[in-house]
Amino acid sequence: MSFELYLTQWQLEVDGAGFQTHSSSLLPVRHQGRPALLKLPHAHAVEERQAAQLMVWWHGQGAAEVYAFEQASGAIVLERLSSEPSLKAMALSGRDDEATRILCRAAAKLHNKAAHDLPPLFSLERWFRALGPMAARYGGILREGASVAERLLTDQRDVVVLHGDLHHENLLWSEQRGWLAIDPKGLYGERSYDYANMLRDPDFELAAQPRRFARQSWLIAQEAGIEHRRLLEWTLALTCLSAAWYLEEDDPSRDRDKDLILAHLAAIELENIG
Repeated sequence: MSFELYLTQWQLEVDGAGFQTHSSSLLPVRHQGRPALLKLPHAHAVEERQAAQLMVWWHGQGAAEVYAFEQASGAIVLERLSSEPSLKAMALSGRDDEATRILCRAAAKLHNKAAHDLPPLFSLERWFRALGPMAARYGGILREGASVAERLLTDQRDVVVLHGDLHHENLLWSEQRGWLAIDPKGLYGERSYDYANMLRDPDFELAAQPRRFARQSWLIAQEAGIEHRRLLEWTLALTCLSAAWYLEEDDPSRDRDKDLILAHLAAIELENIG
């Protein structure tokens, strides 16, 4: 897809240099005088197309506003948000708990939208389908995570539309509207799942500190109003799933060991709380 087509179609003004991610081409623009971002998903990026439809569905409730959208291509013009202040920088500079509370409030705002006229979403059962085969092949903590995931998936509670990847760098600042989410995966399932990702961030060095991991798990459970044990179980399942994806892709540049370390931390905390 070409930027030029959509610049003309939606009367956009270029407002910066374009850039690429693994799944999209992006260009800073202005839409009716407002700072915006033109995002064109690559042809293979099914997740990006579903994410765009979810952003439309949220209609700016806790998420960046959508100014224009083309369903056939997945092309979208989004409210452009600021990377400053940064939740990651906040967490790494002694305000870790404050950043976590902001993330929890953001998740609650997204989850609170009534689930009517839903866009296409991935069920958590489908999302986790890679874990079982990889657990059977490699065993160890992956097998434990797969067992926990199977139990959770058959007994989901408080089922809502999920962001699916809510972490410190997917929440950006708007002077007018506060903290807003970007880049969802577009999942549907138990709301506790969305909080598990927070324990993997803002970076591995901080997330892998055992005392910090334990403290943040209690804080998240309290702020989100979810069961502490269940949060840890979803964290164990999620980190094992992430490691399974890397094993499935057989990509030596991806470090699955980080997820496995976090999975062990979750397992240890589960043992500690009995």
